[in-house]
Amino acid sequence: MKTSLLRKVKKTIERYALFAPGDRVLVAVSGGVDSMVLLEVLFLLRKEYDLRLWVAHYDHRLRKDSLRDALLVYRRSREMGLPFIYGVSVVREYARREGLSLEMAGRELRYRFFERLYQRLDLQKIALAHHADDLAEEVLLKFLRGAGRRGLAGIPVKREAHIVRPLLRASREEILHFARARGLAWTEDETNRDIRFLRNRVRHLLLPFLEKHFHPRVKENLKRTALILAEEEELIEDLARKAYQRARVRAEGVGLAVPVLRELPVALRRRVFWLALREAGVPLLRIRQSHLEALNQILGGRARGPVPLPGGFQAVRAPGLIRIIPRRITGGEPFALKVEAPGEYRLPGGWILEVKIAKECPEKGIKLKKVGPLLIRTRRPGDRIYWPGVGHKKLKKFFWERGLEPAERDLLPLVEFQGRIVAIPGHYVHPDYRPEPEEEALCLIFRKLA
Repeated sequence: MKTSLLRKVKKTIERYALFAPGDRVLVAVSGGVDSMVLLEVLFLLRKEYDLRLWVAHYDHRLRKDSLRDALLVYRRSREMGLPFIYGVSVVREYARREGLSLEMAGRELRYRFFERLYQRLDLQKIALAHHADDLAEEVLLKFLRGAGRRGLAGIPVKREAHIVRPLLRASREEILHFARARGLAWTEDETNRDIRFLRNRVRHLLLPFLEKHFHPRVKENLKRTALILAEEEELIEDLARKAYQRARVRAEGVGLAVPVLRELPVALRRRVFWLALREAGVPLLRIRQSHLEALNQILGGRARGPVPLPGGFQAVRAPGLIRIIPRRITGGEPFALKVEAPGEYRLPGGWILEVKIAKECPEKGIKLKKVGPLLIRTRRPGDRIYWPGVGHKKLKKFFWERGLEPAERDLLPLVEFQGRIVAIPGHYVHPDYRPEPEEEALCLIFRKLA
């Protein structure tokens, strides 16, 4: 049976090259009519496009009867002979802990679940059931929140090469007609009518108002505009990926070269930031324009950073470099420990110091002339080190040039003798205190506990 919906989906698949022969596809199925139709359509087309299907259901545990949805999807998967994967978490608790709305928390956890399966099962595609009405709602939502061009492109038919939406050009009316004609069963989620959620207010209040008082085909117009923008986005995204490859440098976390970033147009630079955030593992659903503006500010020197980012990440500025790294616990109490004899010393911040007298020192050890007593301490305001050819340099500037973030600086032990900083593990030894290669000397070995 070649229904109009099947024909429309086939045109979408072929126009946007959503699948390649032999693709292993994860079908995300909630149990609602949209996702049950997506499963049915892909099952009907699986031989034509040579697809292997897996069914994934994510339970948000927001309703007491949520297991009913899972059972419906499981039974249908078994009837089709398809593998079924069930994921679950308490979204409400996650939202409370992370300070997110229920809608955003659920979406973040759901996408994380699908991406994990994509990696573990060696899949090629993740198929989602968004349709044309969703696209119209998304455009309005993004407009209300002040999104840029990327946001106003709405929900793309294809994103990141592996997330595909075969139903995106079909309307909800077409989907319902197909479901009834095929005799499909589905569940109704009463939260979809709860106008406490912004998306539902757009769906049930704003769009009907616009259709009645402004234009009867407002959804169709929004969809058409979004699809045009989405197609143009493919070109911009391709330019952004090429720019990102030029800007990307090897560094802890994800590093971006400042000279390359500065030569990019602002619009393209934002896309490069976006790609870097994604590679670092920052939850993109929580990224706002304010985060991108903050990255621009540390690039231009208008702020030093670090820039706090969602998901426990931060962006830090180093010479010629911006790094996106996990946020570390800062500081702790300052400490100072007097070392007068060889032995092993436990330091705050997870460090162990071993001091011995020897002619040879391990590669990562610090070899100093036999002086003492030494003071092992954390940094203090106004600290300086001696640098040959320069004179005294501020320790703060030295750390900045080394790309050390504030949290690392606070925890790094310094070795002091008679008021001078004579060594910093892994970074510095005062030239006046370096012994001859075969000279018996102090050997300081700092080890960081895991």
